[in-house]
Amino acid sequence: MRLIIEGEYFAECVRALGGYRAVDLALETVIEALAQNPYGFHLIENDWCKIRYARTNMIEGYIPPLIVAFTITDDNDVVLQWVEVADEAEAR
Repeated sequence: MRLIIEGEYFAECVRALGGYRAVDLALETVIEALAQNPYGFHLIENDWCKIRYARTNMIEGYIPPLIVAFTITDDNDVVLQWVEVADEAEAR
């Protein structure tokens, strides 16, 4: 069974967004998808890093679009690295 693990800075990022209650609905959807197929998300890879990310849409008019960045370990576990509000210009 695949584990979903919070990385070193993930909780700090969630706190900066208002805490888990503020973004739980958006994160819940992403985490469910990551448990099923984390390889189905966008990949950024270069000489220095290999990271995947998920982007959410605005939810119920009060949870802004989020970017959730994560890595996948050799054991296929998912490590949530950070979460941030998506850039408004990117949404266009």
